[in-house]
Amino acid sequence: MGKGTAADALHRSPVSVRETWLAYLLACAALVIAGMYPVGNSDTFGHLAQGRQIVALGRVPLHDTFSIWRTEPALWRNYEWLSDLASYRLYARLGVDGLLACKCALLALAGVLLVGLAQLLGGARAAWLCALLLVAAIPAARFRFAERAQIVALPLTAAYLVGLSYLLRAWGKGRAKSDLAFILGLALAHLAWVNLHGSHLLGLAVTTVFVGLGLWLRVGRVRLLALLGLQLLASCISPYGPAILVDAITHVADPRYRALVGEWAAWHAGDPPWLMLAPLLQSAALLGCMRALWRSGPAGRGLFAVAAMLALASFRSIRFVAEYLLLSAPVIAVGAAPRLAALDACKLRAAFAGALLCLALVVPWGALRLPPYVGIGHGADLSHMPAASAEWLERYLPHARLLATFEDSWFLIFAVPGARVVVDGRAPFYGPLHIQRVQRAFADPNALVTLLDDLRVDAVVVRHVLKEHRSMLQTLQQNALWVLVGLEDHYALFVRATVTLADGTRPHVLGLTPGYETAWLLGADEATARRTLAELGRLPRHHNTQGYRAWVQALLALRSQLRAGPGDGLRPPANAVERALLAQALALVVRAAQRADGVPTVHAYHALIATQICHLDEAQAALEVARQPGESRETLLTAQEIALRRGKTQEVQRFLTSARALPGAEHDAWLGALRRGVQTPPACP
Repeated sequence: MGKGTAADALHRSPVSVRETWLAYLLACAALVIAGMYPVGNSDTFGHLAQGRQIVALGRVPLHDTFSIWRTEPALWRNYEWLSDLASYRLYARLGVDGLLACKCALLALAGVLLVGLAQLLGGARAAWLCALLLVAAIPAARFRFAERAQIVALPLTAAYLVGLSYLLRAWGKGRAKSDLAFILGLALAHLAWVNLHGSHLLGLAVTTVFVGLGLWLRVGRVRLLALLGLQLLASCISPYGPAILVDAITHVADPRYRALVGEWAAWHAGDPPWLMLAPLLQSAALLGCMRALWRSGPAGRGLFAVAAMLALASFRSIRFVAEYLLLSAPVIAVGAAPRLAALDACKLRAAFAGALLCLALVVPWGALRLPPYVGIGHGADLSHMPAASAEWLERYLPHARLLATFEDSWFLIFAVPGARVVVDGRAPFYGPLHIQRVQRAFADPNALVTLLDDLRVDAVVVRHVLKEHRSMLQTLQQNALWVLVGLEDHYALFVRATVTLADGTRPHVLGLTPGYETAWLLGADEATARRTLAELGRLPRHHNTQGYRAWVQALLALRSQLRAGPGDGLRPPANAVERALLAQALALVVRAAQRADGVPTVHAYHALIATQICHLDEAQAALEVARQPGESRETLLTAQEIALRRGKTQEVQRFLTSARALPGAEHDAWLGALRRGVQTPPACP
């Protein structure tokens, strides 16, 4: 760009300086609000455990003490030791809200730098466009706003883009002192980044792109090469020397990790569609600005090349979606700003105001319907972590040898400091072969038994709500060497029957069934129901047991309302007492549905009970949730119950006609009730 281009653009812009500062405020406020949700990522707690270990030892450990996968402690390089240490000290002083505040501050800093980059190269129009693009990116980027070390990549990469763009400007020539300050500042930033998180490779890649495009600039070439050299030198300054750089490159280049670690893989059909559509739309906008960026000078070309690199990374690995959407926002803004030159002040302000109004309506709605599926809040949310199981282990088996998923083990090594795990989230440390062995154990009973015996595991945490864990759950339930000792809304805790607990006793079997199946509850006789309620009383009064407890209580209460067997639906209430019983069961099932979100059976029974007491809108909403994984007997027939009560008897008759071909249809109690309902439709007041 020629000398004074940015200043001239700002001067000519109909957007005032005061309004430009509003763009900074908008970007910062939006990103801070987007990141202001309860701490609930298991990785956060794993890194806190690692930081706690550094504080306890007074040094960075060279050997692993968290796992049992080797008979002797293996060499371990903690590439995020500095962020672990800083996070734990912050947590120890200010708690989880301190971590939350630090994360939001980093997001705000990223917003300032990105809007500043747009203003530097494109003027006030570009600054506002950038702010609007940052707001628009929030729904698809918010899932990466957890309290993890990777959050530093956003402000640091933004700082690199600002610094490198400054160094590539032709009118930077002759400003040796300021250029030297930028070079040294970026080199020191890289030194910190290398010890904070493995994403420091992104910083090297960004610098390399700018170096490649600036080689033809006599002054810029020397300064950019000097910066790259200093960054390479900084990459070797860590407790592990150059190994921290070499290993990071090795892990990134190994395609096996993308198949083993979910967030390292590319988008797939099970992910929300918007996480693919948003990068596609962003790429279309980037291509539309390519010509203007390429003509704007070496800084514009450098920004376009970096954005294109991030686009490829986001399609290769879903973990880069947020970085791509946010870091390419100023690039697109700089390329698109000249097209707004023809608009006068009134039209430009009206366009910005209209876009902001649309975003204010769409972004909050979209953000709540995409990962991490939480609203604004603070504190910690442990509802999807084995918190109650961790409390049992800390009390009765504090030195457990644990098998759990990668994510759950991250939390458990923090919550049970004396425990040791088979595997956790440190995928590069364990290597693909060990990770594959653990994954096979979750699906293969023989592989599971072999793994448990070889590593002398004495406690297993299973997610009883996942289909992928069903084989593991059944194997442990059927094996006399293992006993169920704990149940949560999402988790079941098994320990070896022969283990000695901290109080000197053997583990006592919990007489409950993990999961949200219905037959064992609806088919229980009175004596079995009393024993089940007594066993339910042994569950701790923990937040993470409320959903399962409510589910058991609700279904035991519904036994008197069964038409025939457990799979034949419920009969309508015949009097006020039965109606009150159904209302009480509905309240319990609603609580279970809130805690055991995503379990189709729970939502199906929510819909069924609500139908019987004529809460039809509530029933329809619950039915739609229950149907998301696919139709079941309960959802299919509950839909006909709702239709009858809405007066759609012909629709139900057509269904019954088609159902006659099903085996056993003539003797099906639920279908028989629907046939009678067509003749005498049940009325709702």
